[in-house]
Amino acid sequence: MRIGIDLGGSHIALGLVENGKIIQKCEHNFSKEEKENLEETLKKVIHQEIEKLMELTSLEEIEMIGISVPRKTEKWMH
Repeated sequence: MRIGIDLGGSHIALGLVENGKIIQKCEHNFSKEEKENLEETLKKVIHQEIEKLMELTSLEEIEMIGISVPRKTEKWMH
């Protein structure tokens, strides 16, 4: 199994994938306040959502974690 993380400018989506099929997906839309402290928000949300996904599997079953980010990342890299 794999975990996919898609970071967007206004939301984040995570999915648990097995054999190319999404088994479980979760999404979180960022509030205005969360966008102001995006680094902390990302840490918190990624941790919380991976915890939820891990209820469906074990760490030993996770082959990899992939992360997709927007092309323009200047505002994220302060």
